[in-house]
Amino acid sequence: MLRLEAEWLGERMARIPDNDLFPLLDLGSSTLEYRTQTQPYIERNIFAPLRARGGVVYHLDMKSDPGVDVVGNLEDPEFRARVSRMPVRSVLMSSLLQYVRSHSQVCEMVTSLLPAGGYLFVSGPFSHPHDADPIDTMFRPSIEEIHRCFPGTRMLDSAIIDGGNWRNWDAAERGGRSLERTVLRLLTPFYRPEKWWQVARQSPYIFRHLTATAVVLVKDEQSPF
Repeated sequence: MLRLEAEWLGERMARIPDNDLFPLLDLGSSTLEYRTQTQPYIERNIFAPLRARGGVVYHLDMKSDPGVDVVGNLEDPEFRARVSRMPVRSVLMSSLLQYVRSHSQVCEMVTSLLPAGGYLFVSGPFSHPHDADPIDTMFRPSIEEIHRCFPGTRMLDSAIIDGGNWRNWDAAERGGRSLERTVLRLLTPFYRPEKWWQVARQSPYIFRHLTATAVVLVKDEQSPF
């Protein structure tokens, strides 16, 4: 998640009353360490303010690590069926759809679990390099494409968020690497080649801008799901 993406999502969540927002399900949450240490702006802009409001948030991910409340694989139909019965009012899906092959089934599950009037916050890469975690389908949807993934919803807000290029990011967005360290790393392709490929795929964004798509949807009263 980009820092400006986290800020955008946090600002929209802050506008919604507690009774309409909580409980909130965070799909593809990653771990507490990731949210607070690797990308601390996620905690700062989204989850710390939600916690201060006293709201219930369930974090769901494949990783059985601290900070994950519900563990499972969204590619598994049985697990999706279990998730679809969770009593939540809203769902956050950030940087998830590019990591699942069955994203249409996941989107249908999300739409079905939301009550009428429930909120859905979806964001993810629009212009972004390949990032296997453990896969990347390179699904890079536009605003309209995301909305079409969730029939029976209305769009309340949307944006293509310009995260700038390498020189505009903070240290967390760069993975802790300085520009000089990155250039030096590109000169050593035979040392830990998998990591080198990761840096190489990101290198065009020293100049190009990373962008993210973000939308806020609400489920219609007449939704067929």
